[in-house]
Amino acid sequence: MEPTPTSLPARLRAARIARRWTLDQLADAAGVGRATISKIERGDASPTAAILARIAAGLEVSVASLFSENAAPAPAAASPLARAADQATWTDPESGYVRRNVSPPGAAGAAEIVDVTFPPGRRVLLDNPFGWHGLAQQVWALEGAIEITVGEVTTRLAAGDCLFLRLDRPVAFHNPGETPARYAVVLSRLTA
Repeated sequence: MEPTPTSLPARLRAARIARRWTLDQLADAAGVGRATISKIERGDASPTAAILARIAAGLEVSVASLFSENAAPAPAAASPLARAADQATWTDPESGYVRRNVSPPGAAGAAEIVDVTFPPGRRVLLDNPFGWHGLAQQVWALEGAIEITVGEVTTRLAAGDCLFLRLDRPVAFHNPGETPARYAVVLSRLTA
């Protein structure tokens, strides 16, 4: 199956090639097997959230950027509007959580907004084995409850609560409830 130019596999491949990296170089940087990355780039496999986070960390980009229409900065004519029907969605095959990139192409370089629906009882660990790349996020609980563990500290968010965290250590997400949780993630780059 040949990936479409706007699909996750094509964007991942484009991000790797933009760095002039081979599959082996990305595999080394991300700590993910070369064969796994090759299957993802061909569209033969869907990465889990944990693998996708490792690949993004290896590329020193946010996961959200791998879903945006433009890997490069948006041209001046890029739309400042992203209609809901046109926003890229992705489902983690392991946990079943669904992420939707909300930010329009014209917002390139600004904060990225992601809408996540997280099934009840599910967990995702993003182990961040490659350290700090200046990425931070705010997680704003919209519906249900979500537990976020950063390092050794667990914080439970109820609807309306918001948590700021630097992506410089392992982060685990857990929906302890019996209904789906929904939250917004606002990703940004910090300089210090």
